Amino acid sequence: MPPAPLRVHRTFAAEARSVVEARRFAREQLEQWGATDVLDSVSLVVSELVTNAVVHTGTPARVSLQLQGSDLRVEVEDHHPGRAVPMVPERPVDRSEHGRGLLITASLSSAWGVEYSPTTKRVWASCPLPGGGGNLPHPAVADPAGTARVGVVETAPDGRVTHWNEDACAMSGWLPSDVTGRPLSDLVDPAPGQGLPADVADPTFSARWQGTCLLTCRDGSTAGVYATSVRRTAGGQVVLLVPSGQREVVTPATGATARPPGPPSPVLPGLRSDALVRLGSQELLALAVEHVRDPVQADATWLLLVHEVDDDMEVAAVSGLPEEVLGSRLAPGSPGAPSAQSPERPVVVTDTAELPVSLLAGTDLRSLVVVPLLVEGRVVGALGAASARVDGFTDDQAVLLQRFADSIAVAADRARLQASERARREWLTFIADAGDLLAASLDHDMTMAITGQIVVPRIAPWCAIHLLDQRGVPVLQQVWHQDETRVDALREELAQPPTATAATDGGDEAALWPQVQGQPVTTIPLVARRRRIGYLTLGRPPQELRRTEFYLVAESIARRSALAIDNARAHGNLQAVGRALQESLLPPSTPSPPGLDVGVVYEAAGEDTLAGGDFYDLFPAGNGRWCFVVGDVCGTGAEAAAVTGLARHTVQALVRAGFPLPATLERLNTAILEEGERSRFLTLVCGTLQVEAGRMRLTLVNAGHPPVFLVGPEGRVREIGNPQPLLGVVEAVAYTAEEHVLQREDLLVALTDGVTERRDGDVMLGAEGVARELASTAGMPAQAVAEQVRRLAVDYSAAPQRDDMAILAIRVQVGPLVAHGPA
Repeated sequence: MPPAPLRVHRTFAAEARSVVEARRFAREQLEQWGATDVLDSVSLVVSELVTNAVVHTGTPARVSLQLQGSDLRVEVEDHHPGRAVPMVPERPVDRSEHGRGLLITASLSSAWGVEYSPTTKRVWASCPLPGGGGNLPHPAVADPAGTARVGVVETAPDGRVTHWNEDACAMSGWLPSDVTGRPLSDLVDPAPGQGLPADVADPTFSARWQGTCLLTCRDGSTAGVYATSVRRTAGGQVVLLVPSGQREVVTPATGATARPPGPPSPVLPGLRSDALVRLGSQELLALAVEHVRDPVQADATWLLLVHEVDDDMEVAAVSGLPEEVLGSRLAPGSPGAPSAQSPERPVVVTDTAELPVSLLAGTDLRSLVVVPLLVEGRVVGALGAASARVDGFTDDQAVLLQRFADSIAVAADRARLQASERARREWLTFIADAGDLLAASLDHDMTMAITGQIVVPRIAPWCAIHLLDQRGVPVLQQVWHQDETRVDALREELAQPPTATAATDGGDEAALWPQVQGQPVTTIPLVARRRRIGYLTLGRPPQELRRTEFYLVAESIARRSALAIDNARAHGNLQAVGRALQESLLPPSTPSPPGLDVGVVYEAAGEDTLAGGDFYDLFPAGNGRWCFVVGDVCGTGAEAAAVTGLARHTVQALVRAGFPLPATLERLNTAILEEGERSRFLTLVCGTLQVEAGRMRLTLVNAGHPPVFLVGPEGRVREIGNPQPLLGVVEAVAYTAEEHVLQREDLLVALTDGVTERRDGDVMLGAEGVARELASTAGMPAQAVAEQVRRLAVDYSAAPQRDDMAILAIRVQVGPLVAHGPA
């Protein structure tokens, strides 16, 4: 039977029930070890620490129990290092139910603390075991021999130890019989902050692994070791263990980039080993560049980091150089940067007078040395030092500078990746905001203006947009410059024909305007739906733009701008077609029949309505008659417009041909039904006005339309025109006409339901509301009456108008002025 493990662990999910499961796990393990005397206190510590991890971090919690001589170590690890644990627990309010976890932990343990790493936070507590451990195994003293030892450990596929050599015994104090059959994870654990996997014996490890670990010795202490593991083909692995200070024993220098073993990398003066976690990578690099000057006796130092988009190196930190140097770029192989052919080798310039270095221009520095920053064999940057003396650096100083570079290489790579990620997020936000702005505009000129505001000055100091005409020739549309005083001169030059033919798809776009005002520019085609519509010209040289992320962003903006411009242009064309269609469905002008004063208001619902379903008409019908029509087709758009045109022109043709109004509407009903699926039902009121014997005779037919209002001179309002069946619904329909005699100053008002059905919440304006308004219009011109009705409908509710409105007002100006009697 294999011996009981000395260290066990389990990971629990970030949920409330994990507290109970963790407490049960701790109790079962302590009972197996025979440590029943500390069962209650350890269970309480585990419960409180897991509760804190679950409640305050929201990440999985890893619980570890480990025997260390006469002590039991409890560890709870979470993945939220940003939420720090106070080292002096605050005493909660007496009645509080929370906040006592750390106080309980401190009171039940002999020692406790917190260990932070870049990705984890580990809270630990050490609980003494009564009687030195009771039934627990008693450790022996480890062999203190200081000679170089290599522990060889072999494991089975399940991770249990099968071989433990003499050096492993001497390093740990464990005999082969003590560890054979134990999981290797009982004995070897990653050092805090190393970011290594939980168990080096995990079967999911890759074929090769190496890193710094803690070896649990038999006396309960731990020793720092360097472990390297090679997986066997048949399963299991061979692990080599050496003291941390003798890692070169198992990692001999090989390869072109290897360096001879030396003392450990220097610790930067004034900085703790956990400075990367405490300060952050950017601050650490700034301090590192400052602190490296004195040890290598340099007058100036700088740090270069490889840019993500290209191979250029960017100045990330300086000491002894002007701050203006920060952010400047050096091409690979240029003086002051690593060699392009062998970037992993140091570069020495003994005299800058013979080999000028742009980075040191304007200074009195005469020599320099540049060493690479290597991470996993890859150059991620460089550390440079300069001296005011010619040949100012010895070989030992160059080696020391390289050791400094090695010590900060990982931090520099992290800073580089962080800066790249931060810049990428900023650009993604910029592109997303630009896309939203462009997509929100359907105005052609406004879309191009938004493009200019996006590009200038973030991407280029100026830009211009050319669109292709029908011949494929670019025509200047807009010009923007960060200096507005230079816009006119720039527009004048860009308005000239380009040097190349823009219609040639296979041509070089950058050659269209190779130079503007004596400076090179970059031209990006505007392509929408696989069709080139124009060009975006940027006031930056192509070589400069293409070596940075600006070109990728500029291309993205150009694609979005092209699509937005094309959409705006298509929308404008569609609106023009809609306006032309709507105008064709209405009279070209308001006629002025003799003896009648006419007022008309037509308003479509919304700016995007291409063609309204409401219409009106007023035309001469022959023999001194005038015919008026007000109708409302169901729906809007092209289908409704087709029925509107059919109705208006059919009524005109039949009435002009002498057909009576009932027969006219019956034939119109038949024509609408013959449209089949394209047909729409409509309501319509149609009437003729004719002077007979000095009076105005009205013939009226109402096909399901709101009644016509008749307003007398004294302000009396009544409705005329009894509604009859709608048009386009049933085949067999017969209409009858009503006859009315109108007096002078009588007012006819015919309108559509866009007025009467105007709503303020659940309350509708209705015919009664319109009638009350018309009662005050006696003596007003017909156009003023129509405008007053429109204002009544618009002001009735703050909601936008959702239906078309057509209002036709006709005031009689012939015949005797006779007041109407009571109804």
